[in-house]
Amino acid sequence: MTRLALIIWFLWLVPATGPVAQTAQDEARIGVLAYRGAHELERDWSGLRDYLDRAVSGWTFEIVPVTLSSADAQITMGELDFLITNPGHFATLNSTHRMSVIATRLQQKSDGSFSNTFGSAIIVRADSTISTLQDAAGKTVVAVDPNAFGGFQLAWSQFQHVGLDVFRDTAALNFVGFPMDQVVTQVLTGAADVGIVRSGLIERLVAEGRIGAQDFRVLNASASYAHPDALSTDLYPEWPFAALATAPAGLKDRVAIALLTLGDSPIAQDIGIKDRWSAPAPYHSAIALTAGYAGRASPTNIWIYGLLLSLTLIVLIGLRRRPARTFSVADPSQGAISADALEQKAHLTDRERQVLDLVAKGLSTKEIAINLHVSPKTVEFHRANLLKKFNARSSIELVGMIT
Repeated sequence: MTRLALIIWFLWLVPATGPVAQTAQDEARIGVLAYRGAHELERDWSGLRDYLDRAVSGWTFEIVPVTLSSADAQITMGELDFLITNPGHFATLNSTHRMSVIATRLQQKSDGSFSNTFGSAIIVRADSTISTLQDAAGKTVVAVDPNAFGGFQLAWSQFQHVGLDVFRDTAALNFVGFPMDQVVTQVLTGAADVGIVRSGLIERLVAEGRIGAQDFRVLNASASYAHPDALSTDLYPEWPFAALATAPAGLKDRVAIALLTLGDSPIAQDIGIKDRWSAPAPYHSAIALTAGYAGRASPTNIWIYGLLLSLTLIVLIGLRRRPARTFSVADPSQGAISADALEQKAHLTDRERQVLDLVAKGLSTKEIAINLHVSPKTVEFHRANLLKKFNARSSIELVGMIT
């Protein structure tokens, strides 16, 4: 009787302690370029996260917002295992970090078809007198960032092809940062004459009811008659899904298989994921364009540009005048600027202003998250955007600029 009681006690004890170790799961972090902001990122990529959670047993996945400026530090600090970003950003990061492309995005386009290519759309208001790329000379152009691929560099290359240097030949070239929707808003309101966005964004905004189908025209629309979305440039391979060298080798293989079989997966159909993934596309064209953009000032002329810049600064300091040619991410050495002027210059969103105010009060990321009822990662996303917009290297420098 005593032996039976011991057996029963043992059988009761084992299930209570054994499964704990068996159900423990590792977490993998996927950095995704948040070109439309953190809210849209969650909406667009939560399905892929949920799919991988179910398709790759033993692992859970987290979507981490990254920006053009924050990704390098996030990789260096070991915060990411995988990265999904535009091909130009990938090419730049891959020159200093060890990464491998395991799949290429097949994005569902405006007509419902899937494509592994995209480009840039150069847009003007429907009532604009601008009809050709050359007409952008002397006009105000707005884009996301000088290092944005679909959000600037592809269009830069197309303008170069017709003999127009957007850095030199336009009245102003303004970079407003993420979300990219701000570019569309500036053109719609007349704050800018010409806007540069990645192809497909206009169609998405129309589908979301945020703009009208007839509000804009796309310049150089004859660039492609076969692509479903309106664009103004050549086509380049869609976003890569890259694995960092530090990601577990076995996990890379399992994620790659899950991505390539997503289209036929009942799990994906149940979740309702729109996009698909294909075997890695060749990214040589994107790498070449990024290298050409980085070397747009020829080595033989760099010293001339440096001399001219030095002379210009001397003149500006002596005359205490602002240059007629403006850039929204302009030289911060032009002297102290009021907080209001800085905010106007950086084109802050309401949420960014809230985060900025709390950063200035000395609150930590966790404290800001509690105050605003958002996640700490959302706060870090907005903080990275603020550093980029104010051209600040740290939060301390940022606070010093606005106080």
